[in-house]
Amino acid sequence: MQIVLAGALIVGAYLFGAVPVGWLVCRVGFGVNIFDHGSGRAGATNVLRTVGGGAAGIVLLGDVLKGLVPALAARVVLGDLQLVPILAALAAAAGHNWSLFTRMRGGRGVATSAGSVAALAPLTVLIGLLIGVTVVAVFRYVSLGSLMGALGSLVSGIVLYALGWGVTGFHVSLIAIFTLFLVSQHIDNVQRLFAGKERRLAPWPELIGNRGPGDQNSN
Repeated sequence: MQIVLAGALIVGAYLFGAVPVGWLVCRVGFGVNIFDHGSGRAGATNVLRTVGGGAAGIVLLGDVLKGLVPALAARVVLGDLQLVPILAALAAAAGHNWSLFTRMRGGRGVATSAGSVAALAPLTVLIGLLIGVTVVAVFRYVSLGSLMGALGSLVSGIVLYALGWGVTGFHVSLIAIFTLFLVSQHIDNVQRLFAGKERRLAPWPELIGNRGPGDQNSN
């Protein structure tokens, strides 16, 4: 019975993560196909640069919940099987990145990955978030902030695991997988950063509530 329930939770996590929040918000609210603009991804950064801050905020919240809800559900229902919440978290992120509802297109998985880890090891996400937001605020590179936040979450997870502060080896493994995947998804951004060609976010007053053109360097 537990095997069937575990399988249902993992499949449900993928389907929940596959709900194309970014595409829906832009298509229904603005008549825009987000995949035709900027980076061609449905993440909050591309939505921000394409249609504005209000829509991006909704997408960001939706993408976080797509990771948080399935992982939390698996943890509550089958908490004694620690591997199941991990697999549910991975399935939710896979659904976001490769949604069957949008022909296997999606985002880079930053927000959804963070949401799923927040359900299992919240302190690591908080530390990573503080690092990522600080980097974006100072340098205005979303890609750099995403990478530094992920690395910060991984390092904090390793430290907390070593100290025995509520982080398990499963949690560290999950964060490591997400970090490696996010790095692989940002190779083009890293190349542009080293070449000095990565586009910065515009000052916030120019972004919030304003619809603007897409951007090739969006997340």
